[in-house]
Amino acid sequence: MKKQLQLILMLLIMPLGMVLAQQPLQIMGKVTNTEGEPVQGVSISIKGRLNAITATDDAGAYSLQAEKSDVLIFKGIGFKTVERTVSGQTTINVTLESDLTNLDEVVVVGYGTQKKTNLTGAVSTISASQLENRPAVSASTALQGLAPGVTVTSQTGAPGGDQASIRIRGVNSFSSASEPLVIIDGVAGDLNSIDANLIESMSVLKDAASAAIYGSRAANGVILVTTKRAKDVFNLTYKGYTGWQDATFIPEVTDGRTFMRVFNEASINDGGKEIYTQQNFDEFDQLYAENPDNYDWQKAILSGSGFTQNHFASLSTGSGVIRVNPSLSYVKQDGLIKNTNYQRYTFRNNMDINPNDKLNIKVDLSVMNGDRLQIANEGTVWNYLGRMPTNIPIRYGDKWSEGWVKNNPVGFIEDGGNRKVNNIELIGNLSLNYKPVNWLSITGLVAPRYRTRNIHNFSKALMTYYSGGAEAGAAAESTELTESAYRYFYGNYQFHATAAKTFNDHSLSLMVGTSRETYDEKYLMGYRRDYTYDTYEVLNAGADTEKKRNDGTQDQWLLVSAFSRFNYAYKDRYLFEANLRYDGTSRFLGSNRWATFPSFSAGWRVEQEPFMENLRSQINQLKVRASWGILGNQNIGSTYQPFSENLALGGISMGGAISQLVTLNTLANPDLRWEETTATGVGLDATLFDKFSFTFDWYKKHTNGILMTLPISALYGLNEPYQNAAKVENLGWEVGGRYDNQWSDFKFGLGFNFSDVRNKILDMRSRPVGTLLRQQQGYAINSIYGYVSDGYYQSQEEIDNGPTQFGTLKPGDIRFKDIAGAFDVDGNAIPDGKITDADKQIIGNTIPRYTYGVNLDLGYKGFKFSAFLQGVAKVDGYLDSHYVIPAVNSSAIKPWQLDYWTEDNRNASLPRLSVTSTNNTQNSDFWLKSASYLRLKNIHLGYQFPTEWFQNAKIGGIYIYANGQNLFTKTNFYEGYDPEINYNAGAAQNVSLGAGNYYPQVKVYTFGLDIKF
Repeated sequence: MKKQLQLILMLLIMPLGMVLAQQPLQIMGKVTNTEGEPVQGVSISIKGRLNAITATDDAGAYSLQAEKSDVLIFKGIGFKTVERTVSGQTTINVTLESDLTNLDEVVVVGYGTQKKTNLTGAVSTISASQLENRPAVSASTALQGLAPGVTVTSQTGAPGGDQASIRIRGVNSFSSASEPLVIIDGVAGDLNSIDANLIESMSVLKDAASAAIYGSRAANGVILVTTKRAKDVFNLTYKGYTGWQDATFIPEVTDGRTFMRVFNEASINDGGKEIYTQQNFDEFDQLYAENPDNYDWQKAILSGSGFTQNHFASLSTGSGVIRVNPSLSYVKQDGLIKNTNYQRYTFRNNMDINPNDKLNIKVDLSVMNGDRLQIANEGTVWNYLGRMPTNIPIRYGDKWSEGWVKNNPVGFIEDGGNRKVNNIELIGNLSLNYKPVNWLSITGLVAPRYRTRNIHNFSKALMTYYSGGAEAGAAAESTELTESAYRYFYGNYQFHATAAKTFNDHSLSLMVGTSRETYDEKYLMGYRRDYTYDTYEVLNAGADTEKKRNDGTQDQWLLVSAFSRFNYAYKDRYLFEANLRYDGTSRFLGSNRWATFPSFSAGWRVEQEPFMENLRSQINQLKVRASWGILGNQNIGSTYQPFSENLALGGISMGGAISQLVTLNTLANPDLRWEETTATGVGLDATLFDKFSFTFDWYKKHTNGILMTLPISALYGLNEPYQNAAKVENLGWEVGGRYDNQWSDFKFGLGFNFSDVRNKILDMRSRPVGTLLRQQQGYAINSIYGYVSDGYYQSQEEIDNGPTQFGTLKPGDIRFKDIAGAFDVDGNAIPDGKITDADKQIIGNTIPRYTYGVNLDLGYKGFKFSAFLQGVAKVDGYLDSHYVIPAVNSSAIKPWQLDYWTEDNRNASLPRLSVTSTNNTQNSDFWLKSASYLRLKNIHLGYQFPTEWFQNAKIGGIYIYANGQNLFTKTNFYEGYDPEINYNAGAAQNVSLGAGNYYPQVKVYTFGLDIKF
């Protein structure tokens, strides 16, 4: 009986013992560096699980639950990865060795991650630490100068309009957008819709090997953005800065007396008489002495505060099963001119749910609300910044002066109306990742994105007055309001699976997947004019007449894709990767809808060879790469159905009645297809002494099937359609390097990147397009086209003996080269004694040949200093009209424009003064300038207070800093105009080749504070 009781008791206790045996252990410990100092932010995960579960705090301490035989992985930026096995102990302390080159870094690639050492494609990575020192409202501008082969151009410093133009390895097409595809946490999005504080890392996929997995959308490269996620450590962070902005370049102007004197001389040169008498000079002197500010147009225009502020707060915490990372940011910019500003609220929450070791659920939500306020027709204000005649006052008493032809820019700012743009964006991202076994991972994703854009443009007819008080009139015919509303919905649905196995010396990985992307856009517009009450800014307050208008459209597209990637490695020494994507789009018809985009790449890790064993401590990495692939572009044309043409709607009077008329004006082309880019490249990656990293790439890209129009028979009676006809080549190389070292408390880092790209149109069927901005076979996209100047005519005799030019020539006018007329038997041009369009040629290039950046990082104990230089070289800019030509359009005279040709100044920098000359205003290389520049893009000085000062206050750290951006620019471009804006002729924000009517770039001075709890 006793034995039976013992057996029953043992059976009852056994399950309890088994349960207790399976209970996880509470592991605690501390992570330090080789000098015994605690290391903060080291992520700790359990091998085989999907996510890091915790991270070290400010004291280097951590705590987690793990089971016996679990393998803990410790990863920290700048340190070698360490693994420790749980064998029953409850305390595991770890010492991390420095690894400033981060060879074990995991890089985000298309639909997955790879070790940096195993990459065979050209991928540049940018970490959060490289972005955090730059006070960028638009995340796109923070990329500038950080990655070789990536050209980033900030077109304007306008509040809410400072989004940058990004080009990866040149421009592929002149018929479609050349912006790269941006993927945020696996979903296509807008880089400027995300706060830069949320970015954990960015991967720039530059070649076909890395980008082909995105197929039809990857011809211009791909930028993968990974946002920050929470760990099982409580962190509350605040980051904020305030500061102000100044213009980088403003054209200086001379006073009213100089203006009148110059125009008197110009009038006499044109055979007229003096415009301004001595009485005019005397009256000006008197009025100017009474109120000089009334003549200072630039001071009155640039009267905005330029104040800027940015506040960001985030919470990171988790329980082991659920981790959340909510954040809220607020940014506000006041413009350099009054009544202009931008403010944006961004809320984002990244949530991870891990019910068990096999399942990971991500639920991300982002909401952005941005409001931009501008002056109605703001480009007009900037047009007159360096143009307003300085002998005309701003006001006559309390009335606006007539300005220039009834345009008063200061009046426009204060009373000319407004343009309000509101953007609201809601993004959701639900993904499930399931690992039924260690070697298989299955992922499904649903990511809707909804966006609204509402534009309110209220332009008021501003009355101006003469000095006597009489009405001079208004530049605008009437007060008018246009309300525009856009609604966008993007749907993104993905499913992919990855299988990875390692056996003996072989490592295999196969990923297959499919996706469906949808797009729906609706547009609605209403317009009215003739407002009786011009302070009531609603449509119903406008006149209900036949001049009112409305409009509405809807556009949609669908993209369905299948994709796969295969990776193979032998002894981690010989690497191979193949990508294949099959895309179908609604933007083309029939069989043209479908296209296949393959890529292949290989790598050889030379340092893993046995003969390199004795050199591995010096040569940590030496990898040779090669790749080939085809990329596509479906974003061609100006509509979402480029194979068709919109019908023109109108009316016609027949038999005394108005009948509706529907016509087709342009021939449709159902044979339109993808633009395809074939890319080939080789590369080299090296890491030496664990301190110096180096990368080099050479590439060639051919883009075929670029849209252009070709002549058709007049018998069709329709305009010629677009066809896939042109070809473009980009040939280039890029190099980047980084050196990092640490001596005791002193840290030093120096990085650089340099790239060269040569763009060339290979085929346009001998049909060049454009007058000043030119597409011409044999030259780069967006070249500059015009006459070639040959000094000045110095005498009437030279004019009589020279070729026929434009208008009435006089000594001091620009002389153009007579290059072409008829052709001889050898095909050489014969000058024909007259200047015509045949004498024009390509005179400049708006695409920079060279792009470079240099980063310096210094640290000593709590002090941190960084400087960043960025620039471009071998690129041209062009300004004309009143921006550079003196005495044109009655514009203000700039000091450097006083060096004009006279009998006593024959070697002047500018031609003779003239108001009526049509010769000197011709497009020519005389007005061409180098737009190369070197810019101190950012300088940063900060101090991290010792954490032990705040231990009792539960504060994890306090960091204060001062920051300057765009502080210095070295350039030979036109004085008063920013070269960075001018060389990109295809820019938005009223920037066009030859003009200077844009919101200038800005210098930004900020002071900031970061606090962690």
